[in-house]
Amino acid sequence: MNRDSGFTLLEALITVGLLALLAVLLAPAVRAVSLAEARVREHVESRETAGRLAALLRDSVTRVQPMPDAAARGGVFGTADTLSLWVRMPASGELARLDFVFGGDDVLVTLAGPGSSPRMTQTSRLAGVGRDARLYYYGETETRDALAWTSRWEYNHLPRLIVLDLAPINGTIRRIELDVPAQARFDCDFDSGFGVCLGGG
Repeated sequence: MNRDSGFTLLEALITVGLLALLAVLLAPAVRAVSLAEARVREHVESRETAGRLAALLRDSVTRVQPMPDAAARGGVFGTADTLSLWVRMPASGELARLDFVFGGDDVLVTLAGPGSSPRMTQTSRLAGVGRDARLYYYGETETRDALAWTSRWEYNHLPRLIVLDLAPINGTIRRIELDVPAQARFDCDFDSGFGVCLGGG
């Protein structure tokens, strides 16, 4: 007897069952690969953002302007999660305040001139820097008789070193070290009204 070509209902059901079983067995592997890919992408983006942040911080620190003793804050003021720098703008020579505020996975960067209105303030956000970012400062103490590490810098004189620790990736410690230029000096046209430098050579 000649059989009609094709699958019987039983063969089709067995095939569908085998395919379903194969999908169930492969689902965890596919999910694991997808999660691994997402983690790698997140780590790469975090490293790239940290690189941009490091470049911005290093460039800013090279332009730190020491402030006179009469000023409310020195050229560097910082806590464990904030850093404020008075910097000399390369094009105009005017003084501006650059603030870095670390919160969550991001860092908020704000640039404002002395006495500028909120509309003149420039703000940008670097996303994905990493959690638990912490700043540390190394330099002379308030009495200037010793060198010490601190998580808060509120002196008129400059620290020697600023360190930013970022959350480790795959157990690798990420650290940005910023040497504050020793040759930085007070050299500006001082405005006693604002108590800041407005420009100068």
